[in-house]
Amino acid sequence: MKWLNDWLGFFKPLQVKNLQIFWSGQACALIGMWLQVTAMGILVYSISGGSATAVGLLAALNALPFFLGGMLLAGLGDRFDRRKLLIAVQSVQWLVAAVLFLLTFLDALQLWHLYAAGLVMGINQTVGFPTQQAFVGDLIPRKQLQEAVGMYSLVFNMCRAVGPALAGYIIAEWGAATAFGGNVLASLPLIGCLVSLKGRISDTAAPKKQRGSGRKVSGLKAVLSTRSLLFIMLSALIQNICGQSLYQIVPALMHGNPRNTGLILGAVGAGAMVSILLVMPFARKSDRVGAKLSSGTLWMGSALCVAGIVNVVEVQALCFFFAGLATSTLFVTSSSAVQFLAPPERKSAILGLFSIVTIGVQPLAAMGWGAVVDSLGVQATIIMAGGLEALFSVWMLSVPFWRNFRFTPDDCPEGA
Repeated sequence: MKWLNDWLGFFKPLQVKNLQIFWSGQACALIGMWLQVTAMGILVYSISGGSATAVGLLAALNALPFFLGGMLLAGLGDRFDRRKLLIAVQSVQWLVAAVLFLLTFLDALQLWHLYAAGLVMGINQTVGFPTQQAFVGDLIPRKQLQEAVGMYSLVFNMCRAVGPALAGYIIAEWGAATAFGGNVLASLPLIGCLVSLKGRISDTAAPKKQRGSGRKVSGLKAVLSTRSLLFIMLSALIQNICGQSLYQIVPALMHGNPRNTGLILGAVGAGAMVSILLVMPFARKSDRVGAKLSSGTLWMGSALCVAGIVNVVEVQALCFFFAGLATSTLFVTSSSAVQFLAPPERKSAILGLFSIVTIGVQPLAAMGWGAVVDSLGVQATIIMAGGLEALFSVWMLSVPFWRNFRFTPDDCPEGA
């Protein structure tokens, strides 16, 4: 049956041994990351006396490195061996978790410690996210890249479905120190998996002739001069400013309640996971990239509007689940499209720009939405954010070029 072949074909990257090794370690690390991120948000809200702005500031500090040196730091993945770079990134992640665990266990944790940890984690993510995306491309045949990005998103969102809910339970029962300790342990397997890949893959740095400081400028120029790349970046920008940024202030939206915080964040992860399993295997067959991306942001914005209107936590969890359905499809479609359309010698730098308009803008937008929460309340903030995302999506769909924009991997031969 064709539909079954289409569905099974989406999971072909799981047969690649190198990806099995990498993703097994990645799954452990992501569970640990969600334990830590959830605990940090709840602690900031508690220590600050219930300030949503304080939670937003934590997110903003996490984003600061993306804007101060995002493309420059991302370009390291074009200059050095990506495997070794990822080992260094994960080692720093382990060290931050260990310090937070000790400070919390000794009852010495202060607000500035959490802010400092958020800043260090931001620097780590600025290097790690685009390097990781390019590294997956090194491990897989080009024709399977979209499926590989989808599988990474599946792993990520399975962990997002489990991690925050697990963190909420752990923090409520045993305290935040246990969550940080969990991340200390969960960070180690990925380091081991990356070390074990030695000798299995070729040098994953860009060729020496492609290295140099000019890539920072040329990567940005490539985006500004390519209308399709520019619109993909704009779509990702509105999705993350008005949609996914709200995920980062869920502790404030739930008034610091650990169980409700875990429920909402877990619902987002569950929706994203269902999207990967049941939507993306078939949605990938459509080459109408523009319509697919803007329809997804319209869906997300509409779901958030309903969450703002109906002030019942179970209904809000369902709405965030529906928002999560769009999250994975949007990420897989936009990330793979950027990788296909980016010139190979500028891939990490352009992925660095992509990380700025995705991961980077989320925390800064979260800080702004946190201030709106403190001023106008939770419901008005969610309605405002979802409404803006929906309206911008309608505008993008009204642009003929974008609405009709199509491409397939065969349209973007490697090296072009």
